[in-house]
Amino acid sequence: MNLFSRLKKSDGEVRFKHKNKSILIGSKQGLFDDIVGFEDVKTLFEMAIKAERPVHLLLCGPPSSGKSLFMSSLTKLERSHYAVGSSSTKSGIFDYLFEYRPRYFIIDELEKMNKKDQTSLLNLMESGILSELKHNQQRTTQLKTWVFASCNGTDKLLPPLLTRFRDIHFKPYTEEEFVEIVVNVLDREEGTDRDIALLIADGVYNMLKSTNIRECVRIARLAKNDSVQVNRIIDTFAKYGSF
Repeated sequence: MNLFSRLKKSDGEVRFKHKNKSILIGSKQGLFDDIVGFEDVKTLFEMAIKAERPVHLLLCGPPSSGKSLFMSSLTKLERSHYAVGSSSTKSGIFDYLFEYRPRYFIIDELEKMNKKDQTSLLNLMESGILSELKHNQQRTTQLKTWVFASCNGTDKLLPPLLTRFRDIHFKPYTEEEFVEIVVNVLDREEGTDRDIALLIADGVYNMLKSTNIRECVRIARLAKNDSVQVNRIIDTFAKYGSF
């Protein structure tokens, strides 16, 4: 099969190919390895991916609440396409969808997508049909596409478009959740010692008043497992941060 390169198991599990490796959706090592927690949300996505017909999911919440981690993980799916709503092409998403026919359309910052593109997306999700009259020429195609998206807020989305999603609202991380995620991310991605990771997490959360995982990664790369440097960097960031 070329639609997703997947093999269905008797229990409904699905494998997909990523970087020439066969990964099992629903297993402990699979699509969402990079995300700590959110087990119920992971299960919803896995169920949506395994559904025979498209199910569209929208993650809503403040910045640094884990939404983009899900969007990034979903790009591992074969025949997926990732887009940022604020970077819609001049010709819009219609031309891309018509030409490349993605099975999974993954959109970060959906609320920043212009209304024309939102309308094209609505038509796709509503009927699976894309149709356009341009220069007195009509072109039409039908797609079977799952749409997974994220946004900081829904007030700029077309109301009919919003109804096509099951929206899932994320809350800001608690300190305990933030620390757990930072320790795991820094250990896995940067090889940071646990004590150093805890120091970074505490400083970012309590001194910088932030839950930005990327900030923790920056500090870890600068400090190179040196606790003195961690404190110095956090002090400098706090001194010259935004007001």
